Amino acid sequence: MKCYAINDYTGSDNLYGVIGPVRFRIGSFAPGDDYRLDITQVVPFGEFHLTIVEADVTGDDEIGSVNLSDLMDFDTRKNVHGEDASYDITYFVESVSD
Repeated sequence: MKCYAINDYTGSDNLYGVIGPVRFRIGSFAPGDDYRLDITQVVPFGEFHLTIVEADVTGDDEIGSVNLSDLMDFDTRKNVHGEDASYDITYFVESVSD
């Protein structure tokens, strides 16, 4: 995950991923940060979107979302941006049979 610009003017962006009812911590980022993250998350049945949010005391700000059903079984890079924040995320969605 590479950070180009942040949403939080008082410090780093504290990012979380949201997939339906599941919320998980991604990490804290400042402009120029470029981290390889090892986050594994099971996508709940019937959910197809990962939303990236920046959380702080005033609530969540949506940075962007990724349609998890578009591409599967290889690394994909996408830029997500919203408010003043901009991030490149690289993700892998593994398809499995039911």
